[in-house]
Amino acid sequence: MFDLYMETVDNQTHVAVIGQKSHRLEDLFLDYPRGYAFNTPKWAGIYYGRVTQVDTRLNVAFVDLGNGKQGMLPAKHVYKPDGGANDISFLVGTGEWLFVQVKAEGHDTEDESFKKLARLTTKIHIPGRTLLYSPNVVGVFSSHWVSEDQEDFIGRKLTSHHPKGGWVIRQMAPDIDNDVLLCEADSLVAEWEEAKEKAKQAHAADTPGCVWRGPDAIERAFIDYARRGLGHIETMTQKHLEQAKAWAVKFAPDLVPKITVAQFSPQDRVKSLFEAHDIHSALQELHEKVVPLPSGGNIVIERTEACVVIDVNAVYADAFVTNMEAAEEAMRQIRVRNFSGIIICDMIGMASKTQRHQLIDAFELNGRFDPADPQVHGLTRLMLMEITRRRRSASLRDKVSIISSEFPGNR
Repeated sequence: MFDLYMETVDNQTHVAVIGQKSHRLEDLFLDYPRGYAFNTPKWAGIYYGRVTQVDTRLNVAFVDLGNGKQGMLPAKHVYKPDGGANDISFLVGTGEWLFVQVKAEGHDTEDESFKKLARLTTKIHIPGRTLLYSPNVVGVFSSHWVSEDQEDFIGRKLTSHHPKGGWVIRQMAPDIDNDVLLCEADSLVAEWEEAKEKAKQAHAADTPGCVWRGPDAIERAFIDYARRGLGHIETMTQKHLEQAKAWAVKFAPDLVPKITVAQFSPQDRVKSLFEAHDIHSALQELHEKVVPLPSGGNIVIERTEACVVIDVNAVYADAFVTNMEAAEEAMRQIRVRNFSGIIICDMIGMASKTQRHQLIDAFELNGRFDPADPQVHGLTRLMLMEITRRRRSASLRDKVSIISSEFPGNR
């Protein structure tokens, strides 16, 4: 169970996810500051774009997304219902219009050597609380937490209610009332219909553009954590309150009574949600290189161009105890700092094979509910734990550096 706290910090909406048992910051969602790269393609945004170039050497297509922005569509991310060819020249053609969704945000910078285009896919997903709607996919799929009988029962209801498109059934769906589930399905289909209308207008005007903006920080927090159980949901402003309730009314009506706006009296020493719940200090700690562990050891976090390196150091406790503490803390730091790509954890040496397997299990367990789906690839002979994590949006450090460079007043 988790609590959500929403507040604007340095011109950015922040949503802090606090574990009710751990009483710690378990995840953090934040938007780019208002005024920065308004037209930059954001994660999960859907565009009606036009193919400008097909590169057979890279096996990718370049797609004009409008407003001077481009994205890269690899052949492997072009949805092919029948499997089909994997050669980009057989899948799309120059001048072709198509719906694409941002699978991973790019890196928008003036320095061309560091600039990365947004990575796109034609397999569209519109996420809700317990369902994902895929308008161009046929079939019903589910989380591995959902039994075959549950998938079949819910799937038949969804496909009879909305015959077109496909569905992904999330873990919490079997526990939701049928009427609420179908109401969520209606909302997701309505979002797609609205996106199609915008696409018609874009095509008529011969102007590619965004037809569904994708979830912001508040909506991403709800999408990723509403299905895992939310207790207290508190906002600092009326605007955030209305935004949170608007999402909940559509996708999670049971959460509406839990959403409140903070009330502070003139006598209160603190005037901020994040200050009242000690979240400001937790945010400051996320910029520290050294993170302490309960037994007295620490982990040291270094980010390089190629990968993120986490070094584990022990002081008093034995290697196994320190390594197990480091597994939990490292996965939390990876999630909250939003690291992606290759991550290497340099663990303390242990001779026992049993303890090595327990350590791998600990990393997998602590990454189990991470929305970005980290993969633990194993432990090498040199005690290096190898992890990869899917990129969705910019890391915490990148977003903060944007604030410092683009908005000097926020430094």
